[in-house]
Amino acid sequence: MARPKSVADENLWKTIDVLSSFSPTSNSGAAEEIADQIQQTIINGNLEEGARLPSERDLARMLSTSRPTVSQAIRILVVKGLVYTRRGSGAFVARRYGEGLAASVNLMMPLDRDTAPQLNELRLWLETAGVTEAIQRATEDELREGEAALARLQESTGDTSAWMSADTHFHATLVRASHNPYLASIYESVHAALIRYEHRDWIDRGTVPTWLSADDAEAVTAIHAPILDAIRARDFEAGRKAVLRHHDAMARHLSASHD
Repeated sequence: MARPKSVADENLWKTIDVLSSFSPTSNSGAAEEIADQIQQTIINGNLEEGARLPSERDLARMLSTSRPTVSQAIRILVVKGLVYTRRGSGAFVARRYGEGLAASVNLMMPLDRDTAPQLNELRLWLETAGVTEAIQRATEDELREGEAALARLQESTGDTSAWMSADTHFHATLVRASHNPYLASIYESVHAALIRYEHRDWIDRGTVPTWLSADDAEAVTAIHAPILDAIRARDFEAGRKAVLRHHDAMARHLSASHD
């Protein structure tokens, strides 16, 4: 691969340099190993926020593995919120992981069909608290960030990976407007754990969830706008109802993922 010349390409080359020394040690767990290695480089600060990852084809060649294995590794990182994708643009490093509790909060209980609803309930409580505080504290700049996050979510409809990235970004953006970084970090950690459980078939096999199919994706996206509307209107009751509506939809998705 020829060394790039532009600034953006030089950044890509730095990313390639960081990743090129890694080689999976087993076939069965290669995707997890690749994801763990990229995660560690992000935590260590060796991959900067916004850095573009090599294409899946180039990564597969660099790591002497298959493209489906690399695709699975990227899906793992997407649901963890470490990497985001944009339609037609590739995968990028999300904001640097480890700037709060999200790097150290470990869920000590196994997540399964019995405990997932309880974790989803915790997610509801955290998001309700975050949105309540955001209604009081969000600045005009933060409202604009929320609007941009919603637009990104709407534009991602139909592209599962980009939609997952945009969904995580939207919720995190609103909860960060609470101006409580501890609440935001705990929320993001809980959200990532639930998303990884809910979309495990997509991670493992690339199977698109039924609720993100062409017929249902727009309806799922539409339930997000009222949360931002409530923050913009400084309406506590509307905010509570909008968060609860989203929670109920997620509970149905978690239940469907058991089947």
